[in-house]
Amino acid sequence: MHLLKETIAIQEQLGEYCRTGEERELPGITPGRIHHYHRLISNVVNDTLRTAFPITVAALEESQWEELVQVFFTEGIPQTPQVWKLPFEFYEYHAGRETGKRMDLPFLDDLLYFEWMEIEIHTMPDRPYPDFISEGDLFQDTLAFNPEYEIIQLDYPIHTHPVSEALHMKGDHFALLYRLPESGHVQFLGLSALNVYIITRLQEEKVPLNEIKNEFARVAGIESGRYLDDALSKYLGDLLERKMILGFKKE
Repeated sequence: MHLLKETIAIQEQLGEYCRTGEERELPGITPGRIHHYHRLISNVVNDTLRTAFPITVAALEESQWEELVQVFFTEGIPQTPQVWKLPFEFYEYHAGRETGKRMDLPFLDDLLYFEWMEIEIHTMPDRPYPDFISEGDLFQDTLAFNPEYEIIQLDYPIHTHPVSEALHMKGDHFALLYRLPESGHVQFLGLSALNVYIITRLQEEKVPLNEIKNEFARVAGIESGRYLDDALSKYLGDLLERKMILGFKKE
């Protein structure tokens, strides 16, 4: 069904009013009531974004947060008809326009990106799980990793430190976000570059730890021995407890 040009024009004007709040008269709308449309839509957008970015809201002054939302809503012109995707457009809009730099909030991109990725991991399509058993040996058996995860790189460690501290710790920081098998809850861990390398290589090679641990020793610049074994056992054992490692692959 094709809409009349006049109808399309009215819809566009109403949409613009809902974003900007600039008063105008539109056919079919009772005078004095049009402001209800702007208020309702603004509340939906604001509530959605506050729910999606609680850490960002807490880290900013209220006026700063309101500016982020207002600029996005009036100038960004959200494209998605799906409310749950608004947070991604919000992040993408401000990252693309370097809003953090303009507002002297250098950590803003990282905060928005991290919180969006929590949503992304929570709502991502199911990934196939490997066949695994619960009992095994960390060094002798091939590890079965949780497939529902992402590793992201950040400039500021906003996932492990308060923003006031993270602001002074610019560098290369990594976060592992993954979804728990039973509950679907999203968990996250701070990782070193070496931690990332270990996870990546174990999954690429799909071999027991003993067959590749000497490579980790070379990368870390340490001798392969008891110290390395203890460090690997502690690190991978922790991932096993946290269910980032599900168990051991069936042979």
